Amino acid sequence: MYTESRLLLLEQMPKHSICAEIGVWKGDFSDLIIRYTTPAELHLIDPWVFTTAYGRRWYGGKKAQSQADMDAIHDEVQFRFHEAPAVRIHRELSAVAADRFPDWFFDWIYIDGNHYYEFVKQDLERYLPKIKPGGIIAGDDFEWTCEELAGMLPIKTAVDEFVANHGLPLTLIGES
Repeated sequence: MYTESRLLLLEQMPKHSICAEIGVWKGDFSDLIIRYTTPAELHLIDPWVFTTAYGRRWYGGKKAQSQADMDAIHDEVQFRFHEAPAVRIHRELSAVAADRFPDWFFDWIYIDGNHYYEFVKQDLERYLPKIKPGGIIAGDDFEWTCEELAGMLPIKTAVDEFVANHGLPLTLIGES
């Protein structure tokens, strides 16, 4: 299910660290984070909100058909990780959750939330201060687009602007 590049990324992440995954869905990648990095703390951040505004997204009708479906997915994630002492589940928008963490809190963050430009940009800006010096912001779907975007690349655009504005390095691992 997961590409070789995402597994390679996890192999490079610091072990026993404090990390977050923004955009959890059913927790499959969260499980891999645990298996590959044995985090001291893993913060799972997702609102699990159904919205028809993004009807072609998993949470807008492509897979989940209602808020009841999203509630059930959230409940499954809670059950899946209820015996994982490192896991903390935050059922809220990532922008709201950012305010719950002090600056320089995370060793690394994996962003895979809403893929539209304004949300990617917001996550990058809100979570940069939350990363410890030398920490990592990672993600996937760098060249993601969809039919309604007519070839625009919102993640790539937001990331490219972010790294340019902050003078940060960008490393791509494998396919996007």
